[in-house]
Amino acid sequence: MLSPTLPPNLPSALSLRKIVLAVALIATIIASVVDFPASDTMQPPLQSAAPTAGTAPPSKLPVTEVQPSLREQYATQAVDLFAPRDWQPPPPPPPKAAAPTAPPLPFRYLGKVLEGGEVLAFLGQGTRTHLLRRGDVLAEYKIEDITPAEMTFVYLPLNEKQHLTFGSEN
Repeated sequence: MLSPTLPPNLPSALSLRKIVLAVALIATIIASVVDFPASDTMQPPLQSAAPTAGTAPPSKLPVTEVQPSLREQYATQAVDLFAPRDWQPPPPPPPKAAAPTAPPLPFRYLGKVLEGGEVLAFLGQGTRTHLLRRGDVLAEYKIEDITPAEMTFVYLPLNEKQHLTFGSEN
């Protein structure tokens, strides 16, 4: 069987390879540590003279103006990712309060009488009986009008009209 033999110049080839790798390593380390300033000879890429349809013309910013970094742009939009969350839907808004209305009339019709061309009405309120005519005020109610068929009241706190019907004109 044949034994492989090494060429006689192999030791010098290995040492040359080691030297090239060492130089490359040193150049890489220097390039990563040292911050080289930008060259003044660098020119911006050429742009066409007329912008194409649908594109905005390039902005002309002064050299001294600094664009905000991405970190600053997104810092204002930061959200606490670990804040407690409530997955329930929000409660419905409370119903709007209905406009106040006058309570039902606390009176019951007992009868009427015609006196000198004016209609007077007898009304009951609990155990009391009242004889009322137009313009009288009784328990926050003003009698606005009395006709042979009905009475018209005005509930004074809300200035709301209410009617009490007698049923017939007799």
